[in-house]
Amino acid sequence: MQLGEMVERCLARCGGVPVMPWVFVFVWCAVVSPLVRAEVWEFVDRNGVVHMGNVAPPSTRGVLWLEGVGRTVNDRPQGMVKPPLSMPGYASAKPVLEEAARAQALDPALVIAVAAAESAFNADAVSPKGALGLMQVMPATAQRYGVAARSTQEVRQAVMEPKLNAHIGSKYLADLLRIFDGNKELALAAYNAGEGAVLKHGRRIPPYPETQQYVERVLSIYRSLSR
Repeated sequence: MQLGEMVERCLARCGGVPVMPWVFVFVWCAVVSPLVRAEVWEFVDRNGVVHMGNVAPPSTRGVLWLEGVGRTVNDRPQGMVKPPLSMPGYASAKPVLEEAARAQALDPALVIAVAAAESAFNADAVSPKGALGLMQVMPATAQRYGVAARSTQEVRQAVMEPKLNAHIGSKYLADLLRIFDGNKELALAAYNAGEGAVLKHGRRIPPYPETQQYVERVLSIYRSLSR
């Protein structure tokens, strides 16, 4: 909940009557200050959807924790990304992703890092925007790379197959690396936001918090795999 919304709700409960300054001090101490100090959590639910927030979800939701942030330094959350080896699905996804990476002459660690950030190795993951499978391939991207079907449902079923999904995602990533002269940060930003967004912003990472966090997350996983 945003600060403005919280204040509006507070005023609504008071019937819109002006309140004393000390009440706003109370609101700040009781509501805003804890949010500033709160932990920031990042997790993937069982449907493969990434969530971020300052409140941990109930343990019964069956979530996979990607990152738990215990402190804030210079207003930026600092934390450790969960190692891919500890994610469910890693063992079965690893050989599929490595094969796809080698087919495109890519570093397997980079492809694995993308899959970890995209779906946490959940081959059945479907995002609210319609991205599918291990590497969260959009149906339009699949068709761009030759997946032909008579219906959207058939495209979806084909793209959800792990090997095909990994090959399409790896091919797309390889093409993005070629477009951006091997620059991993820009290629990853384009994988998340589209190459058009990166080109629109002068071949720089777009100023979208989601994309900036995505690039940092993938590179963090990549570095942990490359050690």
